[in-house]
Amino acid sequence: MRIRAFRSVSLLAGVALSVAGLGAVSGCGSHKEAAGGDTDGLADRAQKVAAAWDGSAAAAAWRAGYYPMGETVQLPRGGLRSQSDKQAYESRNFILRGELPSTGPKDGRVTWTKDDSLARPLVDADESYRALADTHIGGQPHLTVTGAKLGKMTLPTRERIRL
Repeated sequence: MRIRAFRSVSLLAGVALSVAGLGAVSGCGSHKEAAGGDTDGLADRAQKVAAAWDGSAAAAAWRAGYYPMGETVQLPRGGLRSQSDKQAYESRNFILRGELPSTGPKDGRVTWTKDDSLARPLVDADESYRALADTHIGGQPHLTVTGAKLGKMTLPTRERIRL
């Protein structure tokens, strides 16, 4: 898996998060006044969000140094062939008409342009299929899956931070 670090994306994301954070902080006082001084609900919500972060897959990925900034599911080369295919993909209407690999490597390798790399766990083919395919709806456009194989992809990512 070849990953490219886009500094401009990182910079823009950092600026956007800073602006959002400043807006949230500056809004806290006016929220307190509007709520009549009662911010317990807001504090409880913040506590729950912080607790949900600990132990989450996103927190583990953040600590491991892998920060995808784009879609981790990508369409095949050439994309979708028709409006019906696009509708089927967006509605997650898939039919499995083939065998999915039952075994594969445990980990994949994320590689940055400076030859730095990181091992990350792979999701097996069946779990990946189930995450993409919601349910088959008869009479609606669908995509037929005939198999799967391990491949490589490129996506923008934040540079790895060494802790």
